[in-house]
Amino acid sequence: MDGKSLSGLDKLKALCRLVRLPDLLIIILTQYLLRYCVLIPFLYSGAPTSHSTLMDFSLMVLVTVLIAVGGYVINDYFDVKIDQINRPDKLAVNRIISPRGAIKLHMILNAIAVLIGFYLAYRVRAFSLAIIFPFLSGLLWLYSAKYKRVLVWGNIIVSVLSAFVILIVWLFEFFWIRMDSGLFATVISDLGWVTRVFLAYALFAFLVSLFREIIKDMEDCKGDEPNDCRTIPVVAGMKFSSFIVASLVFVTMVLLAYGQFLLFRSGLKLLFWYFLIAVQFPALSLLINIFKAKEKTDFHYLSLLSKLIMVAGILSLEIILITS
Repeated sequence: MDGKSLSGLDKLKALCRLVRLPDLLIIILTQYLLRYCVLIPFLYSGAPTSHSTLMDFSLMVLVTVLIAVGGYVINDYFDVKIDQINRPDKLAVNRIISPRGAIKLHMILNAIAVLIGFYLAYRVRAFSLAIIFPFLSGLLWLYSAKYKRVLVWGNIIVSVLSAFVILIVWLFEFFWIRMDSGLFATVISDLGWVTRVFLAYALFAFLVSLFREIIKDMEDCKGDEPNDCRTIPVVAGMKFSSFIVASLVFVTMVLLAYGQFLLFRSGLKLLFWYFLIAVQFPALSLLINIFKAKEKTDFHYLSLLSKLIMVAGILSLEIILITS
């Protein structure tokens, strides 16, 4: 079915799949929650009006979203043959956009993102920030063109980029603080705690993304194998992949349990119970069911469960604000 034969609603659905609308909403939600639930109430408690402007912060979010969309588009461009096997009903390239159009869209989105990134680097007087955005864009291209098909590396790249969605918020705000020595002296006593919060959430995002990517590889094994994708399920088999996923889920649960212990000891019992119910229980369900999964639908369900675990973890930022 080509784009001309699609109804308006079908085109809209295909467009949403092309840009991964739910994932974009998660990125936007994550970055704004980090700003309003951690940075402003805790880092700027002694200087409540000194934080980065909403306009500049929103531009940083926009850059992140544009680079992400560009990455999704180029990924679909390189995965046309694979997706014809794994998810033929969800193809976007060749349905609502041509392969050449996908390349052009990728280049336009990233050009806009890099230009805005240079503007933000100028705003915070940090040239190193300007380098980050083209680097991320290039990394997404390399992932789609090459490393997605290389054993383990593709999974690690996606997981690192997921963690960077969180870390870029902290990096941008740090450069903002660094411009004013007086402001830096005011907030320095809280820098350590806020940094640990960001690192904890970044580690959580990395681990959840890592085991979710392996689950997605297990779901897509049928299309990956004939297209020379050396994913863990293709190379080592489904049983070993299940063991790897279970190990990563277990490590995530143990690290989270340690964090819960610290929270409980600090009197943040509401946050403790939230993590137990909203994150630990679903993670336990995933840990049990990964060994029972056999069919593509089973792995699709576990992939969705992983995403829900990620969202639940991010939403805990609101609990931090409520209990502060």
